[in-house]
Amino acid sequence: MANSFYLTSDEINKKKKFNIASLVLLGIFIALFALLVSGFSFWGLGRVTVILMLLFPLGGVFVGLKGSGWTKWLLVLLHAGAFLMMTYIMLIALGIA
Repeated sequence: MANSFYLTSDEINKKKKFNIASLVLLGIFIALFALLVSGFSFWGLGRVTVILMLLFPLGGVFVGLKGSGWTKWLLVLLHAGAFLMMTYIMLIALGIA
């Protein structure tokens, strides 16, 4: 317990892997959003794609919170913004907002 205040290199690498996983989720979201905006046909999987576009940023926030450093907070803010943007688009599509 004497070394509980210090992070080992294994723990730091684990936290970096969480940042990379969060970045991958953000990349997938951006790719899907670009395809959606360009008018790409998802061959009947449009609803599934939109739901995934809501879940990827939400998962990115949870994975990003386990990361480390300033990139942790940058990724969390980017994912939160993407989630809010997709929620707003969904509300407009449903005619609520």
